[in-house]
Parts: sequence; C-alpha cells; structure tokens
Amino acid sequence: MGYSNFKKLRTVTKQFGLSAKETELFENVTINLIEPSSWLKETLQMAKYMPLINEKVKSERIVSPILLEIAKFYRDTFTLFSGEELSVDANKDLSGACDFFFTLVARSPYLEAPIIAITEAKAECRPDEDMEYGKAQCAAQLYAAKLFNEADNKHIPILFGCATDGVAWQFIRFENNTFYVDSKVYTDLKEILGVWHYILSLYKSE
Repeated sequence: MGYSNFKKLRTVTKQFGLSAKETELFENVTINLIEPSSWLKETLQMAKYMPLINEKVKSERIVSPILLEIAKFYRDTFTLFSGEELSVDANKDLSGACDFFFTLVARSPYLEAPIIAITEAKAECRPDEDMEYGKAQCAAQLYAAKLFNEADNKHIPILFGCATDGVAWQFIRFENNTFYVDSKVYTDLKEILGVWHYILSLYKSE
C-alpha cells in the first residue's frame, strides 16, 4: 500500500518523529497573480465536457495541465514527473508512486535527486477526511523525498508539497523535520499559478 496507508497527518508525524504546525505560509511574501495561457484556459474548459468524478480524470484533465503550464516556463531548470515510484523504505510504507513532483534537474529523462516539490491529487479536497488524506500522503512523500535527496548527497533544506482536487490547493512547507501546513486553501487559478511561480523561483539559484 505504501503512501496510501497514511490517512492522517498525525500518523506521519508520530511514525517518523516529525512535527506539524498550521500557519499562513505566504503571509509575508508577495504572490503575483499569473494570467493563465490561452492553452490552459481552453484545456480546463474542455475538461468540463467530461465527468470529473475520480482522482485519475481530475489528475489528467485539471492538475496535470496546471503543472505543465508551470513546468514549461521553468523547463530549463526543473523537470516535472508524473506517476514515478519514490521508494525509500518499503517496511516503513515510504514507497509507491507519487502523482506529480518537480526535480531540480533540467529536462531529465529519468528520476534523479533532488526532488523539491510534490503534488498529491485527490478526488475531492474538502476541509474534512479527503483533504486530510491528501495532506497525509503528501507529507509522507515529502519525508521520503528528503531521505531520497540525502541518500544522493543532495541536501535541500526546504521542500514544498500540496494536496489538491484541481480546484482547491493546500500547500505544505517541510523544513527542519516540521510540516508547516498553510491555513489558506487556494481556489483562484491566477493565485495558484502565482504560488507555484513563487515556490519554484526560490530554487532557481540553487
């Protein structure tokens, strides 16, 4: 089962000796509103013509296009992966496929460290069980990414992640073995694109 075993953030922190805090992640920074391209607008509009009733279709039709929009802009710095296995320790459930993640390697044909940001797509992300499930899986994957990076001597002190159903996006910063969970849930596409631009811009000088 791997990452899907984690349904509560509390389980992740207790099992691995980590901690979690809720905060306003981007309270003291400027998040610029980014206008989506015509391609992204049309792609998301087309998605409305099919039933968006499960994780797979939402991941393919909504989440993937949004992340591709970002990946194209930063293609000379990062690589966006989808569905790749991130296995660190199967005995601790730190194994399995991740929905999406960025690596700080330009145009890489295969997974290599360092991983810097992870996105976990769920069918519905409401402020209840579904959102908690997404955050827990994302947190476990962030911890695995930290171990994966360190195994290759790539020490990235801050990693980012988020849980989303394509409409609601809740971000997490993982730093000093603490998950800082954003108290704000983003639903405006321009803001979502702006947050992703801000996050990835932090790593451009690495």
